[in-house]
Amino acid sequence: MPCVNICNIYSIGEIKMKIKTFALSSLALACFAATSPAVADDEWVDVYGKIILTLDKIDEDNGDDQWEVNSNASRFGIKGKGSAGEGLEAFYQLEWEVDIADSSKSSSDHIKARNQIVGVRGGFGEVFAGRHDTPTKKLQKKIDLFSDLSGDIKYTFNGEKRADNIAQYSTPKMGGFKAKLAVIPGEDTPTNDGLADGTSIALEYKTGKLNLGASFDADVDGDGIDTTRLMAQYKLDSWQFGFMYQDTDNNGVDGDGIMASAKYSSGDNAFKIQVIESDSWEAGVSTKVKYTSQTSLGWDRKLGKKTTFFTYVTLSEEGLTGDEDSIFGLGLVQKF
Repeated sequence: MPCVNICNIYSIGEIKMKIKTFALSSLALACFAATSPAVADDEWVDVYGKIILTLDKIDEDNGDDQWEVNSNASRFGIKGKGSAGEGLEAFYQLEWEVDIADSSKSSSDHIKARNQIVGVRGGFGEVFAGRHDTPTKKLQKKIDLFSDLSGDIKYTFNGEKRADNIAQYSTPKMGGFKAKLAVIPGEDTPTNDGLADGTSIALEYKTGKLNLGASFDADVDGDGIDTTRLMAQYKLDSWQFGFMYQDTDNNGVDGDGIMASAKYSSGDNAFKIQVIESDSWEAGVSTKVKYTSQTSLGWDRKLGKKTTFFTYVTLSEEGLTGDEDSIFGLGLVQKF
């Protein structure tokens, strides 16, 4: 019966052509594999990914309580680097977010663009262009211990921007210092048709186990919206401490906030706490920034080199309504 069905769909000639095409494709792949060592030396193709799946119990003051399976910005990508001659190294990255828990098989939310760039680096530093996190967003380093989860600082702070049409230059490290400058053309004539309708700059300093940084965004989130961010991170034995201060001005409407985090690691276990107090929601830059305070606690258990089990709880207070929301989750991180 299977053969009859196939023959009903394709003619004998079409079947032969498909077999021939498959054979030629296999031969081409074999030839590529045979010559791949030279490519591998340059690391032109590196496929990677990170799946962050959680089972969450959500309790909200408005009565919207439920269990959810969430994908939490799970992602996959391709990146590579190699010699470009003249002492330069070329590099690229193509990354997408994938929602493996979306209830609709045809949803447009299944796959979204993340950082996607191409550039070159050398003794002068590094330049790239495409779509990428701004220097202000990257300044947070690993301070946000609940990134991609409900305790992510993007729900309390502005400045967590992945900009389209971005061109960025990063200096080489100089005595512990490193600077980044990004320009973002608005591509919207006649009002935003310049090279730098939005700009993001950051200065970082690292000495030993201490990281310090400051950044400033001008018109990145919109005309007249400026964001200043200060960051400090310190590692002491099994401890990691983080602190951030931020101020956002939206055409005269101001909102600022602070956050502090701490992580203690012992063997395959890590215990985390993070506290945020912010009135950035008052600036009205984004409806996503809605909480005035968040407290998160978590425990990570490393099961293998690329596998981690975790559990967490986040307590949040909405700035506009004063509603108190909570979320408890169990999750698994799988990298590849």
